[in-house]
Amino acid sequence: MTTIRVHVDSELPAERFLSAARDFSDRRTEVFPAVRSDHFVVHAEAGTSADVTEGTPAIVGINWERCTYDWSETDRVVATVTESNVYAHPGSVWTLMAIPTDHGSRVDMVWERRFRRSPRGVFWGTMFRLAGRPIFRSYARDIVKNVERLDSAARAAQ
Repeated sequence: MTTIRVHVDSELPAERFLSAARDFSDRRTEVFPAVRSDHFVVHAEAGTSADVTEGTPAIVGINWERCTYDWSETDRVVATVTESNVYAHPGSVWTLMAIPTDHGSRVDMVWERRFRRSPRGVFWGTMFRLAGRPIFRSYARDIVKNVERLDSAARAAQ
């Protein structure tokens, strides 16, 4: 299994990031650049969980995963892969944690990935191991910037 850990500091409160990770409305594609609206399906949402399929255009075709999202712990949202054309399941998880700091929050994201034993899985598993750290570091920064931008726009509209 390959694990990538990234943290990004923000002046926004931790709850803004947790709220964004629990938001399965059309705004999700504005926060998470890899989620495309035409490959985004909310199958069920209740209480502190959701069953969601998200897809991203890849070099050839779409990489998609169906996850059970759980936010029963107040400081984190955990997405556990239940189906995918790339990731092995069980064993693939994405976690977003947001921790209050004196100056806002620290947002930690952890990708734990196992890949399917298929040509697509082997290819993306190799890419993840070779180039995943800088790609996901940039992706995490983009997510934080998007939440900050949307928060700023919402405050300006008030």
